[in-house]
Amino acid sequence: MNHNLTYAIYGINRVSKDFLYIFDKLNISLAFASKNETPKDFNRIISAPIISENEITGNRNKFDAIIVCDFDKSAKTKFLDKLGYKYGKDYFYEEDFFDVLDDSVLNPEKKPILIWGAGRKGEAFIRWNKWFDVEKVIDSNPKEEKLFGYQIVKPNDIIDWKDYFIIVTVVKNDDIINFLESKGLVYNKDYCKFYDFMSYPSMMLRQTIFEKKVYDFNCNTMLNHAEIGSQGNTICCCSTFIDNSLGYIVNTHKFHALWNSNIHKIMCLSNVNRTYSFCRTDMCPLFVGRHLSEQYNLAEPYPRFENSPNTVLVGFDYTCNLKCITCRSDYRFARDEDQRKIQGIADTFRKEILPGCEFLIMAGDGEVLMTKAYQSIYDDPAMKNVKYFRLLTNGLLFTPAKWKELREHTDAKIMMTVSIDAATPETYEKIRRGGRFDILKRNMEYAAKLRHSGELSYLRFNFVVQRMNYKEMPLFAEWGKQLGIDEVFFTKILNWGTYSHEEFRNISMMEEDGITPKPELEKVLETPVFSDKIVDLGTIRSHHQAVDLIDINNYYRWELERKVPGLFSEKC
Repeated sequence: MNHNLTYAIYGINRVSKDFLYIFDKLNISLAFASKNETPKDFNRIISAPIISENEITGNRNKFDAIIVCDFDKSAKTKFLDKLGYKYGKDYFYEEDFFDVLDDSVLNPEKKPILIWGAGRKGEAFIRWNKWFDVEKVIDSNPKEEKLFGYQIVKPNDIIDWKDYFIIVTVVKNDDIINFLESKGLVYNKDYCKFYDFMSYPSMMLRQTIFEKKVYDFNCNTMLNHAEIGSQGNTICCCSTFIDNSLGYIVNTHKFHALWNSNIHKIMCLSNVNRTYSFCRTDMCPLFVGRHLSEQYNLAEPYPRFENSPNTVLVGFDYTCNLKCITCRSDYRFARDEDQRKIQGIADTFRKEILPGCEFLIMAGDGEVLMTKAYQSIYDDPAMKNVKYFRLLTNGLLFTPAKWKELREHTDAKIMMTVSIDAATPETYEKIRRGGRFDILKRNMEYAAKLRHSGELSYLRFNFVVQRMNYKEMPLFAEWGKQLGIDEVFFTKILNWGTYSHEEFRNISMMEEDGITPKPELEKVLETPVFSDKIVDLGTIRSHHQAVDLIDINNYYRWELERKVPGLFSEKC
């Protein structure tokens, strides 16, 4: 791509609209429409004159080269060749420009690829990968012999590490990275993290721009939302709903460099062109009952992403007062170097993101009311600028004293979501090890009083459905109704690398497709309480009510305002 050249676009279609969204700094002097394309559809998309392809020769002095844009370029190529134009000199394809978006070349020596990690992210990489030949999967404690047909080996089985390019798909990967570097491997030359590959701009753009089918709704969450997760990993939607990352705000990039990156721009394109190429359509409730088509709106310009996210979720400190069976085998507390890194992420967040944040969600990892890093955020003076504050907590530390402390630092509307997963002391204390149900019930009764008085603006209980607790779902919903909370939210259990595939099949109450409830869960779901307006069956998809709305600006705001209309208005 040469910014000093003047180009003409050949194609009035969705591919050219997408191309111009990403390459908006090119000097475009003309646009040519083929005989089956309608110029008037494109008048608001491009400022250059739009004329017929029959006028290409007569306007040759107005451009240096033509950029051909279309799903199928054969007819346009044939037309140009007939005019005597040469590919690579007089005209190019839109795809010829994609590689300039990449900052580096991963696996430059084209070595055989090994994936390190047979968990959820390893599975996600294999599902995504359409371009690279994977040889094997590495796992320190393999629970299976194969992952999607790939042999799983232990690290000791690898003789010469420098013979391979390693893709690390384990999220908490400091020990793995240290091990690889002790073997003399160099980041981006001999190994990388799976987010690096899945967030490789040229491949991401191919993934969305050439996807013909689009969904019948608009969601602009990626344009205004950021999530800061483990190790500073930054994404632009819910971490359960997407696998691609913008990068890390510590050690490599500061936040605004990530927010304004090509990766973020491409992910936003996947929202506004309605392909949703990077979304987990099997997880996000917005895709329930949705239809695909090839109907494109070429007349309306795509919206651009915000200068800074106005809705932000933070979840980067794993410190917690519980050792839930679905998450960890023992208590985990960040100490020493880990604590310094975590506090560094918090400090970056406070400096770069918090001042412009309107809706703050804390936290998606660890216990928000326990850690010093999280407290440094909600104690920060910039919290006075936050209008809406949502706590994600296990509820065991939510006391009158803690509520008073929170209220001293923010005037925001405060909302609370509590992860519980049980309705009896016996089940609760088996699943949420280290917790006491009597303490939780007392705290939730206090939270319900705050909700009734209007001091809390929203209160939701979460329940992750698995074999150990599914029979208590009706009792849990009845408890929520009794307390008068806004929502009881049920969702299917996910495997975060805690279980082998066979173990997870037995624990999960969903069939292999991940969508259909098992017969014993179906029977429970026949209980009348599940038709109550307080209940949301979340990712239990076959029972989740399809969404009527077709325009959603931000998922997190939308899902709350369904239950409490006007929640995000200025009035407190």
